[in-house]
Amino acid sequence: MKRFATLMLAFALVLGAFSAAQAADIKAKGQWAFDFAWTDSLGFSKSGDNGSDGQDDFSASQRFRTQIDVIASEALKGVVFFEIGNTVWGRAAEGGALGADQTIVEVRRSYIDWIVPNTDLKVRMGIQGLDLPGATFGASPILSGEDGAALTLSYAINDMLGVTALWARPYEGGANETEANGHNRFDEVDVFALAVPVTLDGYKITPYGVYASVGSDADLSVGASADYVAGGMQSLGQYVGGLTGDDTKAYDAWWGGVAFEMSAFAPFSLKADFTYGSKDANEDYATRSGWLVSALAAYKLDMVTPGLVAWYGTGEDDDMSDGSERMPSISPTAWAPTSFGFPGSVYRMDSNLGGTSNGVGSWAIGVQLADISFIENLSHVFRVVYITGTNDSDVVKKNGLAGDLIGDTSNGIFLTEKDHAIEVNFDSTYQIYDNLKMVVEMGWIRADLDDNVWGDPDLSDAKKLVFNFIYDF
Repeated sequence: MKRFATLMLAFALVLGAFSAAQAADIKAKGQWAFDFAWTDSLGFSKSGDNGSDGQDDFSASQRFRTQIDVIASEALKGVVFFEIGNTVWGRAAEGGALGADQTIVEVRRSYIDWIVPNTDLKVRMGIQGLDLPGATFGASPILSGEDGAALTLSYAINDMLGVTALWARPYEGGANETEANGHNRFDEVDVFALAVPVTLDGYKITPYGVYASVGSDADLSVGASADYVAGGMQSLGQYVGGLTGDDTKAYDAWWGGVAFEMSAFAPFSLKADFTYGSKDANEDYATRSGWLVSALAAYKLDMVTPGLVAWYGTGEDDDMSDGSERMPSISPTAWAPTSFGFPGSVYRMDSNLGGTSNGVGSWAIGVQLADISFIENLSHVFRVVYITGTNDSDVVKKNGLAGDLIGDTSNGIFLTEKDHAIEVNFDSTYQIYDNLKMVVEMGWIRADLDDNVWGDPDLSDAKKLVFNFIYDF
């Protein structure tokens, strides 16, 4: 009996040692977001004879995101990121109707971070956040705010110089997928990127390059990332510049750029980005090349930070027989100079002017007053931006695209050199508790399109008043 007891004790000690060796720390963080929104004329649609523009004036929704870190050591951890929502209250398919139960849990990210033994090389592999360098608005005009399968390598050479390399596969497959029948189709989209951040005293400069390979069998009408690589920024691209389905030919795209940040003359700061991109599908109306530059200058005071923002993106000329003059992109869904026309809201009810695009085909100048604070725990941002197009108006008239492009406002308005828009934001944040804040967003956009180009588009001003409650943990 004693021998059996001794054996069991030894076995228990071995199991205990094994369990300790396999133990990992579990940490969770995340956010609940609630949105109560009153909007009018989203998409700039005019009210009809019945007094309705076909949209709900009020909506309520919520979203839950949580990230779970499984930490084995300082050199190894796994991360999984779940999302529930966007759930619009009352919609059964989204779990917002009576009864609530729906299969709506999404896996946004699932990856591991590890350090190559005896080196400082950091590796991230799996479904992860995809963000190329971007300084002006904290996001890249090429690829930002997206999740996808990728392998990222990062190495800090010293305190001033680092290197980051990326391989991502945003898309594989097509509508006529035949691999199951023993055929191997060239239907992949691969993206490779290299960035070299340089950090100096009061300066940060990040030059980078990006290359994308699009397979001849990739169905570019499926999947947002591949579609942006294909036609670039939707709108005009999808009508005369895009490629989908059987018309697709294998082609390459590439970008080069630099992100610049200066704080050496604080309280004055300057952020700027310059990017050039090109794609060539070897047939008419498929080539695409152009550049985009943006900048934000700010001066921080005690109770407010005034700033000046501007950007310029090349636009289409009157003859598109040699391709598009607007810079292609992959999916810049976080490029956000404003909180109504572009995706700068803390939750939703944005992207009403630029869609999920960047500033290609337009130029803009604006002023903003950020960090306005006269009362403890209450701050404001006030912003006015004037935007006009850099696209030749003859592109619309020659191709007869007025009706198509006006109807495509979900992807932003295509502005010609004769069109402009004005956006005004006033957003307030009140910190109720350390982890709970209320954000009130007010936005107004007037889009003025030339009648000779668009044939009296009869647009209405877009307006929003949104109450957001954000609980971070």
